[in-house]
Amino acid sequence: MRQCDFLWVAACAILSSALISPAWADPTRDAVMDGAARCEGIPDNRVWLDCFYGSAQPMRSLLGLMPAPEGQTRLVPAQGAAYGGGAALARRAPAKPKSESFWSSIIGDTKPLASDMPMTAYGFGNGGRFTVTMPDGHVWQQAESDIRMAKWKKPATSYKVTINRGTSTDLYDMRVEGVVYKVTRVR
Repeated sequence: MRQCDFLWVAACAILSSALISPAWADPTRDAVMDGAARCEGIPDNRVWLDCFYGSAQPMRSLLGLMPAPEGQTRLVPAQGAAYGGGAALARRAPAKPKSESFWSSIIGDTKPLASDMPMTAYGFGNGGRFTVTMPDGHVWQQAESDIRMAKWKKPATSYKVTINRGTSTDLYDMRVEGVVYKVTRVR
């Protein structure tokens, strides 16, 4: 092979590997995404959104944009910290793909979303349908199709709740004191 042909092949190989290899990670983008992940444990949507906007401050600085308001940037926890005791950061770790067994592909995941977790609050709305707030900030509302009516009178923390996936994609089963109610997740 002539030297010119060899250089041409080498240049093409280097160029093609550069075009198909993934771009190097931008440290500023990484800082923004890390900050956003540390906001995850905030249960209130408005406060979470302000924290999320505040986490973009490193990119705003890099691009020469106006700084985010201090009220947003101070909501972003420091590196290594997170709302909810760091559980949010642990949940953010990339999940390894699991091989699904035959039965689990048919019946779905049977692991409860909540197991014997006490309620934080509950209330009754129109028609006697309930809304339940859990310690993790999730809010559940009784489905209109559910004909059971809860008659709870004790303080919310005295009721233990187990929540499983239901038979449809948007309904879940909430068990309270042995009674199963159909619920939807509000937030």
